[in-house]
Amino acid sequence: MAKSILNLFFPPRCAVCDTVLPFGTKGICGECSRRLPFVEEPRCFRCGRTVGNEEEEFCGDCMRRAHAYVRAFPVFEYVPPVSDAMAALKYQGRAEYAEYYGGLLADRFRETWQELAPDALVPVPVHPNRLRKRGYNQAERLAAAMSAKTGIPVREDLLIRATDTRAQKKLSREDRTLNLRSAFQPGTATSPPCVVLVDDIYTTGATVDACAEVLLRSGAERVYVAVVCRGH
Repeated sequence: MAKSILNLFFPPRCAVCDTVLPFGTKGICGECSRRLPFVEEPRCFRCGRTVGNEEEEFCGDCMRRAHAYVRAFPVFEYVPPVSDAMAALKYQGRAEYAEYYGGLLADRFRETWQELAPDALVPVPVHPNRLRKRGYNQAERLAAAMSAKTGIPVREDLLIRATDTRAQKKLSREDRTLNLRSAFQPGTATSPPCVVLVDDIYTTGATVDACAEVLLRSGAERVYVAVVCRGH
C-alpha cells in the first residue's frame, strides 16, 4: 500500500528516456525497448565486444594486449540512448536506474552465472571524496540489483579505492593506465576464488584490469567482469 501511494506521487520513470511510465509498470517504456543497442554476437571471447565473424575468437585489441580478468560480459554498446542513461545514473542522481540495468546483468547472462558459480560480486569502488559528492556508488547499486536476482552476495570489503584519480573519460589508454596505478588496494578480507567485478562502463579495460590485479594478489583465482556498456 505504501509503495502504491509513493508511486502515485513519484511515479517510476523509464530508465532510458526518463518519461513517466504507466501506472503499475517499471523498467523502461515500450518505445525504448525497441531501440536498445545490445552488443551483438559474435563476441570477443575476452572483452565481449562484437567481432566481425564467428571465426574471430578475440578482437584486435585483445589480441594485442593481455587482460588480468578472464572474460567480460557487457550488455549494451556505449551509444545513445543508453550512454545518456549511464550519465544520468552516474552524474544526475538517477540511482533508481540501477535496478533495471543490474537486473539486466543478471538476466542477460543468467546461464553464465549459473555455470561459473562465482563466490561474490565486487562493485568497482569509488573514492570516499567522490562518494560523498555523488551520494552513492553506481557500481554498488548495479551489483545489489544483480545480487537480488542471482543470489550471489555483494562484497564491498575486498577492494578499496585508495586515491581519488582524475576522471578517466577523456584520457588515452596509456594515461588511463598511469592514472590508475596504485589507485586500488585490497580491502579488509581475503578474496574468494571466483569473483565478478561489476561496473557501469568498460572502455579500454584499464579500470577493471587494475581492480582484477589487486583481487588476484589478494586470493582470487579467477576474475570476471559484468558491465552495462562496452565502449570503443
